[in-house]
Amino acid sequence: MFATDRVRLRPPTPDDAPNMFLLYGDPELHLITDGEPFLPRHVGQIRARLEKQVTEPPDGQTMVSLLAETVADGVFLGGGTLWGINAFNQYAHLGISLLPEARGQGYGTEVIRLLCRYGFRNRNLRRLELETLASNTAMRRTAETCGFTHEGTQREREYDGDGFVDMVIYGLLRRDWTP
Repeated sequence: MFATDRVRLRPPTPDDAPNMFLLYGDPELHLITDGEPFLPRHVGQIRARLEKQVTEPPDGQTMVSLLAETVADGVFLGGGTLWGINAFNQYAHLGISLLPEARGQGYGTEVIRLLCRYGFRNRNLRRLELETLASNTAMRRTAETCGFTHEGTQREREYDGDGFVDMVIYGLLRRDWTP
């Protein structure tokens, strides 16, 4: 679907359930999902959700989730999402999640750049937003490497398991994007 020399993004299939379970099954990495507390899921529940998406695809108007894998051998790296897509105002949020063993190798930067290309070229968006915990220096560095501008800090916005912490917001305008 979308690829660099090293990374490919593609829609998930039911066979991806074990990898998605590894990625999203760790409560320490995913304390909050969609504004709700972490709920443990069985790999079978994830497979059932993916099977349902084959016959009843999710609303691609507001969210698109893609899996990231290596081009060379199809090794699962993680996933990326364009969410909160607002076609009228032409903006969306994006986010990524990588397996621990895929971090620190530049894959996150490639996934973000592919999501930007999808958002700006294929969805005709004019703005992309990225939010992360203020303490997530790796994601902040990746956002800045991809051309995002730090636009603000929301104090004590998210619970991180120990208390409420700051969230930083980054934005990238289409006119500032370098493909």
